[in-house]
Amino acid sequence: MFFQDTHSETLFALANFLQQKPDTAELCEYLATSVCPSGELARVYIGRLDNDAVIRTEMTFGYALDSEVTDLAIPLESDRPVADALRKKKMVIGNKKELFEKYSEVQDVDNRSTWASTAAIPTHSGYVFAFLLQCTIEEPEYALLYFRAVCALLGFYNFEEVRTRQLTRERVKNQLQNAKVFASKGSPLTERQELIIDLIKKSKTNGQIGHMLGYSESLIRQETIIIYQKLGIEGRRELTQSKDLDQP
Repeated sequence: MFFQDTHSETLFALANFLQQKPDTAELCEYLATSVCPSGELARVYIGRLDNDAVIRTEMTFGYALDSEVTDLAIPLESDRPVADALRKKKMVIGNKKELFEKYSEVQDVDNRSTWASTAAIPTHSGYVFAFLLQCTIEEPEYALLYFRAVCALLGFYNFEEVRTRQLTRERVKNQLQNAKVFASKGSPLTERQELIIDLIKKSKTNGQIGHMLGYSESLIRQETIIIYQKLGIEGRRELTQSKDLDQP
């Protein structure tokens, strides 16, 4: 049987997981590994409807890394389940054979992985979830009830809030990195760094300095970044200007 009493436990677990406000990657993986009604792993695609009426990939799980689905762009007017679901604001559920007959553009984007049925779930916020299931849907009325419940729960997932939180985390990360840079200010220079400074003040390029000292240009470039951090300056221009300040 496709729909079982244990599915209530799955839905309850999903509700608890969503309360943790996972990021989209975590959400996609959870849906693929924990929400398939048959208990099997599924492939999950999350698409977003952009202002140009094109559905673009937000996140995927279970597809090959080199699959074109990671950069998929589906026009809203396309004859495909995810587009139909968003247009009609109604779930599309069916087995592979049924969907091939109903939708002219249905195709298995990653044909190295088989699937037997699909559930496309639209949300009010312009996102669509597609579950590619390994099991055949033998009782569509129960499957519809199950995915309606999944749809209701996913409706509470706020993509914009998650994205804002991710950006905030990135800003905090950058601030911490800047703090580390600031902490290195005033650290003593090594002999090699002192020599590099002298050569920079003689207008030598990184390539020339590397050739003279027996190092690669990229290593010299990284070394100059460390030098600037230690001296608390922005770059080569400030360093060369400091030459005039050192003279009596």
